[in-house]
Amino acid sequence: MKARKPDKRIPLLDVNLSREAKQLVARTLASGWLTSGPRVREFEQAVAAYMNVKHAAAVNSCSMGLQLALRSVGAGPGKEIVTTPFTFVATIEAILATGARPVFADIEPHTLIMDTDEAARQLSRKSLAVLPVDIAGHPSHYGALKEICHSRSLHLIADASHSFGALYGGKSIPRLCDAAVYSFHSTKNLTCGEGGMVVSRRRDIIEDVRRLALHGITKPAHERRAKKTWAYDVTDYGFKANMSDVHAAIGLGQMAVFDSDQASRRKLVERYLESLGDLADYIELPRTAEKTQPAWHLFIIKLHLSRLKISRDGFIREMSRRRVECGVHYKPVFELAHYRRTLGLDSRQFPNTVSAGRRVVTLPLYAGLTAAQVDYICESVRDILTRFGRQS
Repeated sequence: MKARKPDKRIPLLDVNLSREAKQLVARTLASGWLTSGPRVREFEQAVAAYMNVKHAAAVNSCSMGLQLALRSVGAGPGKEIVTTPFTFVATIEAILATGARPVFADIEPHTLIMDTDEAARQLSRKSLAVLPVDIAGHPSHYGALKEICHSRSLHLIADASHSFGALYGGKSIPRLCDAAVYSFHSTKNLTCGEGGMVVSRRRDIIEDVRRLALHGITKPAHERRAKKTWAYDVTDYGFKANMSDVHAAIGLGQMAVFDSDQASRRKLVERYLESLGDLADYIELPRTAEKTQPAWHLFIIKLHLSRLKISRDGFIREMSRRRVECGVHYKPVFELAHYRRTLGLDSRQFPNTVSAGRRVVTLPLYAGLTAAQVDYICESVRDILTRFGRQS
């Protein structure tokens, strides 16, 4: 039976705030304290407990969290951070903001995560840290990366912006590295609207991040108020990067439904994989790496363009005509105008990244997506591929 065309456009990403989140926001607004305070501390403790580690510092974005975590481990001029060019630009901005130099390792062609052998080849005497990116919620190869970093006395900082709730070898990402940095942007699996968090087993990193996120101040305003004192000191050059209690209230409320939302995502992914599994001549479906349990933030397919009479952008336009919004995650960093000028990278060094950048298409995925909508999306994909497929 053919799926019914939707009455309105199916968005790429969508958010539906829980009843708990709305109630907590209302209570926070009524409390008279809106900036960093008790809700932020409660949220930090809830996330740390969920990850089975002791320490977490909430910040205003994952981008700032990455920058502060890198700064905490010594990133600065003369240091190099090995990362991937297949990521959102914020990863690179965070490195450059510390004064360090990003050094790039190509990705694996199927998983889209950092190739660990390539990462090892990029290390030098200037290397300070390795910064993998968990694309689409798929954990990087933390076992191998941890061994590489340990053997060279390097830091391992995870850009886990996509992978809240993901596991590697049955463990949360912060248990496998010096620090993992999460995003709570409105599109993420767990949202605060805006915000991020640095989560770690290491108390020293979290104390540094918390202090640097609020101008280097030793005692934030809520703590001074509770102790009835105005006194504070500034021990380092810092930033304005703290999370507000309002945003933390949203995050706390969303944590109440996070596990059920993740279960819904997994069922939708299973439906995608089953429905599109016989189209291997035209598309490559997401692959899960060994030992990993993905968070399934995004559902990314890769087109076999040599077998199609349509471009990637043409495919996306055809999906749009069918009222389905698709996206691209990501255009390689070295193809963006600013970084093409300033980094001077040779794209031939990154064949897998170049190939992925031309072929990837992100299909809609979010907890509120229905099975009927997935069926319609899959029928639309099938119709376009059949129509524009090259006959062998």
